[in-house]
Amino acid sequence: MEGGLTLRVADAAAIVIYALAMLGLGWWTSRRIKGTDGYFVGNRSIPGFAVGLSLLGTAISSVTFLAYPGSAFAGNWTRLVPGLMLPIAALIAVRYFVVFYRRTMFVSAYEYFERRFGSWGRSYASILFSLGSIYRMGIILFLLSLPIRVVTGWSVPMVIVVVGVIVTIYTVMGGLEAVIWTDVVQTLVLILGGLVTLTIVFMRIPGGIPEVLHRAAVAHKFDLVVSFDFNFARETFWMFALAGIIGNIQEFSTDQTKIQRYEAAKSDRSALGAVWTVGLGCIPIWTLFMFVGTALWVFYQEFPGALAAGLKPDEVYPHFILTEMPPGVGGFVIAAVLAAAMSSIDSSMNGTATVLTVDFYKKYLVRGRDDKHYLKAARWISMALGGIMIVAAYTLSLIPGKTILDIGFFIGAVMGGGLGGFFLLGFVSNRTNKEGATVGVVATVLVIFWCTLSHLGAVPEAVACHIHPFLIGVAANVTFFVVGFVASYFFPKPDLDQIAGMTWWTREMRKPRAVSA
Repeated sequence: MEGGLTLRVADAAAIVIYALAMLGLGWWTSRRIKGTDGYFVGNRSIPGFAVGLSLLGTAISSVTFLAYPGSAFAGNWTRLVPGLMLPIAALIAVRYFVVFYRRTMFVSAYEYFERRFGSWGRSYASILFSLGSIYRMGIILFLLSLPIRVVTGWSVPMVIVVVGVIVTIYTVMGGLEAVIWTDVVQTLVLILGGLVTLTIVFMRIPGGIPEVLHRAAVAHKFDLVVSFDFNFARETFWMFALAGIIGNIQEFSTDQTKIQRYEAAKSDRSALGAVWTVGLGCIPIWTLFMFVGTALWVFYQEFPGALAAGLKPDEVYPHFILTEMPPGVGGFVIAAVLAAAMSSIDSSMNGTATVLTVDFYKKYLVRGRDDKHYLKAARWISMALGGIMIVAAYTLSLIPGKTILDIGFFIGAVMGGGLGGFFLLGFVSNRTNKEGATVGVVATVLVIFWCTLSHLGAVPEAVACHIHPFLIGVAANVTFFVVGFVASYFFPKPDLDQIAGMTWWTREMRKPRAVSA
């Protein structure tokens, strides 16, 4: 094991207690589920604070707990810029998306695309979300295994299997309600983990908080050093801002894990409050974990001999947990690392199971069965997703690191599929139609492949796409909307009955019925 570290008994006990608590919550919620409405949307009766904390925990993820401190330790706070755009996207979601989706009563977010553009639209969106979600679960689980390996001494495959099985069990048992309530606990554990870390650093550094702030400021560790040039090929402020705004709008408008939570809240007010919780709550938490990385930099400037040689920036925080924190406390913070990953994985697993059950199994494969049959099917699908996730994570562990980044970038770009532009194409205009959307999707796929292959060096420089890789999703969304909108004018205008309740302008005409059955 790296650095010769061993997991202390008290730390191991804290981790075991945390894992048992998550399984216990899954069992408790499983007793409350009577049908698919309970499994997929929590009987539409979850308190707003729980939905908000669940959204918050899912948005934070293990990237916040590990990558943000690592980035701040190695550099400054530049990577915080895209997150600063989240309140703008949340404002748009509160104004336009949340109550609209709640009025539709859809279980799968992608039922919208069928009502607006036909079955192909629903299938396109559902497939992209499902494949992207499976990859996301696998990469999160794999990346989690790297620091956990350092602090526990377990092998990467062992971490993948143990964590994967725990998440799968409580998600299979309790459905969305289990996901939400475990996310509530996980979010609180995650935040407390960061605060505990800062407290220990402040207590150890002579001079405490003022000294940490002074040293970090002198070294420019708090800087948001980003150029304000309007150059979208480099890491400028406007590039980060554009990527953050468009990416977050796409998530609020088309991400199944978010829309399920809109539906699960017990009232419109609760759902709107939940969105504001994530929209305003993420920034202070992201800032907290940036500050953790900065504080650790000051700590190891004061005690350079305590930092093991050869550690990567993302491994500094796990090293600190096991070597500097009291027994038991370190285990609690390790549990927070687990919580950060598990809150993202369980949401993706339940959301994907919902989509696969409603949009494919129930719609195409096995029609006309009773609700108990589809509840059982949803649990089997969730279990299968857990197995696929474990296999995906293990497969990723066999691939060299640089290749993983390239594959992850390609998959992320392709699986985004311009869904935000697709939704807005149908939502903001009464004139757009299925023919125009078909032209839009073809153009979008071509643009995604062109930009992605250009980034990978597979396109001649003279005809390559030169935007920053972070903006490929932006290009896809803009292409889908613009091309689809223009192309729609070459085809007949859709009937008013067809778009009733499906656009912002016709939302009050009649309440659309779900089309999943």
